[in-house]
Parts: sequence; structure tokens; C-alpha cells
Amino acid sequence: MKKSTEMRKNLESLKNSIGQLQAEGKIEEAHNKLKELTDMRNAIEVQEALEIEEAESFAGETALEVTNKADHLVAFNKAVLGRKLTEAENALVEKTDEDGGYLVPKEQRTQIEELKRQLIPLKPYCNVIQVGTKSGSMPLEVESNDELTNFEEMGEITQSTIKFGNVSWNLADYGDIIPLSNQLLQDEKANLTNYVGRRFAKKAVRTENNKIITLLKTATKKTGSSHEALKTALNKDLDPAISASAIIITNQDGFDYLDGLNDGNGRPLLTASLADQTQKMYKGRRIVVLPNGSLKSTAGKLTYFVGDMSEFMSFFDRGTYEMAVSKEAGFTKYATMMRVVERFDVAIIDSKAMVQVEITPATESV
Repeated sequence: MKKSTEMRKNLESLKNSIGQLQAEGKIEEAHNKLKELTDMRNAIEVQEALEIEEAESFAGETALEVTNKADHLVAFNKAVLGRKLTEAENALVEKTDEDGGYLVPKEQRTQIEELKRQLIPLKPYCNVIQVGTKSGSMPLEVESNDELTNFEEMGEITQSTIKFGNVSWNLADYGDIIPLSNQLLQDEKANLTNYVGRRFAKKAVRTENNKIITLLKTATKKTGSSHEALKTALNKDLDPAISASAIIITNQDGFDYLDGLNDGNGRPLLTASLADQTQKMYKGRRIVVLPNGSLKSTAGKLTYFVGDMSEFMSFFDRGTYEMAVSKEAGFTKYATMMRVVERFDVAIIDSKAMVQVEITPATESV
């Protein structure tokens, strides 16, 4: 697990802790933790920047000496459009081996990621692992209840028995074909990524979320007739360490149900996070709300996924986007078709780290 992923888990635990203090009426204690929250966020930004830099250095990116001699964006546009490149420009672009496309430069990759973050992606909650091969596997330690050995003088020391399993990945290609005006493409300085990014980002987040939700639906299902089923999941069904960093994923229907409940004193059951007043919390845990179209409701039943996503599954990411164009495909429309592709896979790591809670609401008083 990357250090930034571990730091994000700690950040989520801190948010939950602040939410819990707030729910208990300990406002001053909660407020005192806000500076710690801010410092942790800043530290995560620094760590993620370092990891990106390290990954790119490891990948062997070249042409550092020529970046000041040619415009990276122009070089990328010319390469994608099949135009002749200068020697300096040629050093700035990276062609894929698979099917003739070009890897999107760092600045444009960041732009796409920013567009995706403006939506509601589930990927950041997973344990994201960047891989350099299409398929592979990695060892995974199987859960153990072993304890430390009591060392007595001259006594026999019991050797630990560590069991390992394997988690495999096989990256699949997911892409979109986007028509571009030929007039737009006459401008070599046009930001193609900005033009196609919004459409691609929306489809990419929907695709990633659907793959993640498919695995979430395999989690152990618990049922109930009130929000108490969620409380039971947090208190009993999940390991306490998992519960401390848990989030709750639901759709608009599920959120609307919780948002309409009051406690015994007539106060709203959900509380606003001190760190973000627009973020609602249940028992100090963040609620992630997906559109009903992404997580469909069953008549009379509400679905919630509760737990720590980074412990439940890994998101294997190639960490790149590929672009290629074809003028022939858009001949009748005086357009050029651009293909944008990303590659990823998802796999369950610890099936006990998430619980699926299905609530069939009854008339209730909290």
C-alpha cells in the first residue's frame, strides 16, 4: 500500500473522530482537531506529489533537456494528428506499443484527473495501485490470529506461520470515440484534452464506479427495517479498526431516507462535518451519495455499503491515458474521430472490510 493511501486512511479516521465528537456534543474537542486535519491534508498533497514524481522518474521519462526548446502540447497534438515532428518535439511524445496511439502528457493527465474528481468517483476510496504491466499478481498476507510468543529463558521459540495468497490483475481497455471539428484541429495549440476531457471524464467515472459497485454487491448482506441496521454494521459486523475508518456509500434515495430522520430530541439524525459543512455524517462516518442512475434502488428497499474501501479492494491502474485519431471515420461529417482509452482492473482484497446493508423502511421513531 502506498504511503499516501495509508495517510488518506488516517485522514478518514480523523474525520470520523471529529464527527463522533461533534455527535457527542464535544464541540470544543472537535474544533481543536481541525488544525490537525488541515496539516494532514497538506501532508497528503506533498506525499502524492512526491509519489507522482517518483513514478514518472521510474518509468524513465526522457527529454528533460529539450522541454524548453519545444511546446509539449503542440508536439502532442501534431503527433496525434499524424503531422511531422521536429527532433525536439519527437523527444517529447511517447507512442504506445499496443495500437498506434500516444500517451497523454503529464499536464493533460492531471487535467483529466481533476475533471474526474469534480464528479463522484469511488476510485479514490480504493487502494489504488499503479502497475506497469497489463497483467500480473502480487502476494497477499492471509488474515491470522497469531500472537507474540512468550520468550522464557532457554525455552523453545515458536516460529510464526505466515500464510500468503495471491491477488491478480488483468487490465482491460475502456475507451470512447469523440468527434472533433476539423476546424478546431487546425490550431496546433488547441488543448485537445480540455475539449474531450469533460465527456471522457464523465464516462470514465461511470465505468469505474460500475466496476467497483459490482464488487461491492458481493459483500456480505445484512438486512433491517430501520437505520439501526447501519449502526449494528458499524458496531458489530465490522472489525473495530475497520469501523473507525469506515464510510457509507448509498444513492439519493438512501441518503434522503437518513436525512429525513430525527433523534429522540427532535434533532436531525445526520450531522454536518465541521471540516466541510456540506458533508453529512452518520455516527461520525462520511456518507458518499451516488446518483440513483449509478446505484439503482429496488422497490421498497434501500442499499448501503459500509466499511473501509481501501481495505476491501484494490484498483489496479495503468496510470496513463491514450489518444489516437482517425479522419476516415468522420468523413461524412467533416470531422475527425478521437479515441481516448484508459486501462484498469479491480479486485477484492479483504471481503470482510465491507458490509452491504439493505433496509426496508418501516414507520419508525428514532
